[in-house]
Amino acid sequence: MSGFLAQDFAALDPRLLQRCRRVDGQRLLLTGATGFFGKNLLSLFSYLHSLGARFTVLAVSRNPDTFLASHPEFASVAWLSFVTADLALGAPAVTDCDLMIHAATDTHASAHRDPVAVFRGMCAASEHALSLAEASGVKRLLLCGSGAQYGPSRFELQSSYVEDEGLACDPTQVSSAYAEAKRVTELLAALMAARTGCSVINTRCFAFVGPGLPMDGHFAVGNFIQSAVRGQNVQLTSPGSALRSYLYGADLAVWLLLLLLEAPHGLAVNVGSDQSLSILDLARRVVQLLNPHVLVIAGDGSENQERLRYWPTINRARAAGLDVWTPLDTAIVRTAEFLRGSGIGEV
Repeated sequence: MSGFLAQDFAALDPRLLQRCRRVDGQRLLLTGATGFFGKNLLSLFSYLHSLGARFTVLAVSRNPDTFLASHPEFASVAWLSFVTADLALGAPAVTDCDLMIHAATDTHASAHRDPVAVFRGMCAASEHALSLAEASGVKRLLLCGSGAQYGPSRFELQSSYVEDEGLACDPTQVSSAYAEAKRVTELLAALMAARTGCSVINTRCFAFVGPGLPMDGHFAVGNFIQSAVRGQNVQLTSPGSALRSYLYGADLAVWLLLLLLEAPHGLAVNVGSDQSLSILDLARRVVQLLNPHVLVIAGDGSENQERLRYWPTINRARAAGLDVWTPLDTAIVRTAEFLRGSGIGEV
């Protein structure tokens, strides 16, 4: 995967990569290293090393052996080491780290069937991650939050969510368990920062596409791409009128690293694309690009009223020199190319 994404990183403005190289000489702690965010970040770190940057990454994972068996390119590199730990159960013993990205969250649909377990597990993992940050001497910490923290769609807004509007999920609703746990994480981090002087950057992450995204989960774009690659009709469970946007994984990795290195303490930044389209239009675009012979079949189920409009404004990101560098069509095609090359999309 790192070799595949190297082509995408190489296509970016060299000035962006020069900014990324400010990680040189640092020791970075990464939680959630084997998820979608983690895989794209590790691929970026690998590319930066190929350019001559020298830094080390300590990756926290519940099962690194399984990950390394599937991604052997990360198995024998001097800059990367793994520590086996489940942050929901406790923090491993780690010392002397400069930077940290906390991206550990189980986003699989099956993990959200028990809202109580979701809330308790995420809060426990966050407490242990923050204890880990404090014990290891981290100076800058980036939290991977969620756009779900803003709560249901507001129809009166021209665009869905802006960081400084103070919108929040409803804590009286069971469906807010995931988002509320993300909000609690930000509060715990603020308390830790006040005590230690660590700089904390809060990101509110929306929707993404790219290699490493589960193709058979609850991510609509992944399901659409896999169906088109397999030559199967794309079946929607709803009319598809909900609006979404998608940022490519390679862009995401660069955003996260640059925000970690450069963003002011306490800043909340939306991470995602501001170029929205309906789910039905997304399905049609995937089919048109990948396999025009399959059909897109709209469903007759009801739309999720809380998520009819789910995409961010990214003014703060643009002010930091970040943007949607990879067009959605390119992102879809690149994801499908990786899928075909890995054999994951085969029936």
